[in-house]
Amino acid sequence: MATPLDEGRVIAGRSLAAQDALAAVRELLESTHRVERTFLFTDVVRSTRLVAEMGDDAWARLLAWHDRALRGLFSRHGGSEIDHAGDGFAVAFGGAEDAVQCALAIQRALASQRRAHGFAPAVRIGVHRSEAVVLDGAYRGIGMHVAARIGARADGGEIVASAATVAGLQVEVVSRSVVELKGVEAPVELVTLAW
Repeated sequence: MATPLDEGRVIAGRSLAAQDALAAVRELLESTHRVERTFLFTDVVRSTRLVAEMGDDAWARLLAWHDRALRGLFSRHGGSEIDHAGDGFAVAFGGAEDAVQCALAIQRALASQRRAHGFAPAVRIGVHRSEAVVLDGAYRGIGMHVAARIGARADGGEIVASAATVAGLQVEVVSRSVVELKGVEAPVELVTLAW
């Protein structure tokens, strides 16, 4: 049979465990914070087919050029690369204007490359401004998912943005639509930008 002293030890033990758990939760919460950023996603369209047609060596050279060109434009417009997977990038910008100007510059640079050298890959771009959680230096949250889904809606050579992101900016809108994005509760108004 447990004595009051035994029960006191159990309670004290639970209390210490609860305090440790609470301290761990506090530490996690203190290492996260919310920020508002404009996210830009890029992707080379039909890249698998390109690799098959070009061959691995030519593809590697093209991808190296693509990565240098886009990274230079991200830097010039104040973007911070947050992810690079294969032939796509995720980039964060402090403001929507910088992200949109970068997207325009990317499409114009690719068009210039095509005129001068006969080829540049078709790249689709999505832009979305949202709040995100920063955890250990990485962005997390639904806004990142929405931005990626918007990027996936673009075709090669297109820039698609959430209408709210470009509201008030001096940009030419080619088309508007309200769409359902996979995993996103409310419909989102999208615009395709002229460049």
